[in-house]
Amino acid sequence: MKVYLSEGFKHVKDHYFIVLFLFLYQLVWGMFLYKIVASAVVPLLMRYPNPPPHELSKVLFWMEGQLSLSSSPLVHQYAWLLVLMFLIRMLMTPLIRAGLLHSLHDQENTAKGFAFFQGMKRHWKKTSLLYLIEIILLLLPAYWIVPVTLPTLITAVYNLPALVKIIPYLALWLIYGYIVKQLLLYLQFGLTGKHSTSGSIWICIRYAIPVTLIALLLGFITLTLFGSFTAASLIWTGLLSLILQQSYHLIRSIMNVWKICSHFSLWNSKNISDNN
Repeated sequence: MKVYLSEGFKHVKDHYFIVLFLFLYQLVWGMFLYKIVASAVVPLLMRYPNPPPHELSKVLFWMEGQLSLSSSPLVHQYAWLLVLMFLIRMLMTPLIRAGLLHSLHDQENTAKGFAFFQGMKRHWKKTSLLYLIEIILLLLPAYWIVPVTLPTLITAVYNLPALVKIIPYLALWLIYGYIVKQLLLYLQFGLTGKHSTSGSIWICIRYAIPVTLIALLLGFITLTLFGSFTAASLIWTGLLSLILQQSYHLIRSIMNVWKICSHFSLWNSKNISDNN
């Protein structure tokens, strides 16, 4: 596993252009999302009762907020704007993945930026279709899980220990989502490289232990870095906090590319050994 992680990190250094592209993409996305949420939520919070409210003033505040959210045309505009932003993100994500995967397959090409955009043009249909399938499969369990867990979530507002009851459902959903994402990722390795798709899926299943270890280790590193950056931004507020929050997008981009490159390294080595 150490070999795949080191080779994956080497691929990250070779594809620094893609990392920077992802960083700018995440930065712009986060900025727009922050502006939208701030412009919609901050005016509402400014009306929170001051001095500290009693029970009646809190009830009136929530009633006023509910009425404003249900009747204000601005709320509907914000909702449609968020939907539009998520649609744009859904269109961009498979394009970026198509470029990265093509660039990984085309290791002999020194112009990584050119290979990245060439991959977008060549494989966007395949990756977009698989991304749509991935979203459908990930949301499919909600048909059974949401009706079961929704009453518990509603009562959890007044009874937080009730959330323990829905943990098994969420855990199963997370495990299912992980399996779906890994299988489709290895399927994309085969499709973008014009290799056997069944063989690529079989590699993911056959070597499930190193595949899982790579995902768990890099996920743990990402979670640790996120916690460190969040804690530091809460301790050192002001300009330093803003810099830390924005720089985390770069760390996140590096970790996302590192994860895909490490899995690609495993897939590539096993694919070569199986064909020899």
